[in-house]
Amino acid sequence: MKASISAWSYRAFFESWKMDYAAFAKEVKRLGADGFEVFPDYLDPKAPGKHLKAIARQAKRLGLGISAVIAKNDFACPTAERRLAEIENVKRWIGYTADADLAVMNSFTGWHTPGEDPFLEAARVVDAYREVMPLAEKRGVVLAIENHSTVNPDADGILAILRAVGSPNLRTNPDPTNFIADYPERPQASVDALYAMTERFAAPMANAHLKVFKYKPDGEHAYVDVKRIVGIFRKARFKGHVVLEVERDPEQAPEICAKGLALLRKYL
Repeated sequence: MKASISAWSYRAFFESWKMDYAAFAKEVKRLGADGFEVFPDYLDPKAPGKHLKAIARQAKRLGLGISAVIAKNDFACPTAERRLAEIENVKRWIGYTADADLAVMNSFTGWHTPGEDPFLEAARVVDAYREVMPLAEKRGVVLAIENHSTVNPDADGILAILRAVGSPNLRTNPDPTNFIADYPERPQASVDALYAMTERFAAPMANAHLKVFKYKPDGEHAYVDVKRIVGIFRKARFKGHVVLEVERDPEQAPEICAKGLALLRKYL
């Protein structure tokens, strides 16, 4: 397994124009990470595909990998017009990803709309993935669904979507703490439920996230057992990237990521 950093972790730097992807790649190298994840909002909006290619070339020169490109899709939109736009956008990004010689996109189910039938929303998600996956298979791109959105947010619900779509290129992106949204405020007995859900979700994984922001004096994660999580990923025979996401205090991303990398190295 590899220890990497999401560009989203450095959002405070990107959004204040203190950093671009060229500088971020050098920062990732300085910290000693193995690679990084691309957040599309920080690409050149006029030529995102061209910019992504340039980032991929720079990463290769620096000896870094790119774990995934984030799709930011919402396949549960209530109107057919919006869903079609989402589908076409994901197809476009599959092309950008493949053209940059990258292999994984981090994708989502979608967001629940109040008043909409959750079962119909899940069906829309399945239909949308069935539309994009033939292109993903043709271009050699894996879409890894993260347990991030509000349509089928649990492990079993997303795995049901994978089975319904039936594509070998549709896999998962476990983000363990996303299973317990308010985990920093929960009692430990409640937080422990995330390990069982992560274990079920990890079998078909193609990418992974680990949210960080606070550590114990000994350097361990303040709220979850990283050794146990890494053990779950290892049991799933995962050899890809475990990507750090700085959840809070993004202005402190360099320090938070440095500690997170040290913690991951301890167990990877």
